[in-house]
Formats: sequence, structure tokens, C-alpha cells
Amino acid sequence: MKVKAIALLMMVGLAVAAASAQSTQPMNFRTPFVFAVGDQLLPAGAYTVEVLSVTGVLSFRSADGKVTVLVNSLPLQKTQFADRYKLVFHRYGSHYFASEIWAPGYRTGRMLMPYPSEQQMAKAGEPQHVSLYMEAPGK
Repeated sequence: MKVKAIALLMMVGLAVAAASAQSTQPMNFRTPFVFAVGDQLLPAGAYTVEVLSVTGVLSFRSADGKVTVLVNSLPLQKTQFADRYKLVFHRYGSHYFASEIWAPGYRTGRMLMPYPSEQQMAKAGEPQHVSLYMEAPGK
């Protein structure tokens, strides 16, 4: 029993360390297309995305302040450091779903979990990956 408890504590510690090793600065982007964040459709336009907590809650907020969507995310690792701020979308035909965010200088990004509407589209085929490069925080 003690071994399981120690293993669990180590896993939680690693998850917290990975989560805290991510940029929490707001990142600005502009999209020319309608896209889904979680189960909500957002119009084309300017947005800010921000990691709100070490547990990975993300905020997508429109530049005019009329739209704010909060979604959970998971840490996502890659072997190389990201070199730019990037937001990745999954595209199925004309439907776009926010999928990942990356900040320069980190190997860990955030992945949004697919909602049922995206899961349904994924049954018909693999998505195309569309990347938008974002402005540095504060610009």
C-alpha cells in the first residue's frame, strides 16, 4: 500500500512540475475562420488565449471582450523546444477545432480534449493540422 501511495505522489509531482514548466503569459492571435473551442463556436477575429492554472484551464477571450470560453487541457510533450507562439487547429473540411497551444522555449504545450462534435467528424477521417503563429505577449 505504501508503494502505491509513493508512486501516486511521484506521478502527481511530475504532473505539477510539467504543468508549471509552461508559459502562462497571454498569447494573442487572429483567425480568419470560425472555430470551435470545446463545445462552443467562436467567430473569426482577434483573441487572447491564456493558461489560467497549473491544472491547465485555458481561457479564450475575444479582443472585444464579448466572448470568453474556459476549457480544460492536458500537458503535451515534444522532444524539441518550440521556437514560436503557435495555436494548432484540427480541420475537417470547413470545420476548425482548437487543438494545441505552444510557447517558445518550452517542450511542453497544452492539448485541448476533443469534444463529441469533433470526435464525430474524426470518424470520417484524419484531420488536417492548421497552425497559426501568434504574437508575443503584450503586443
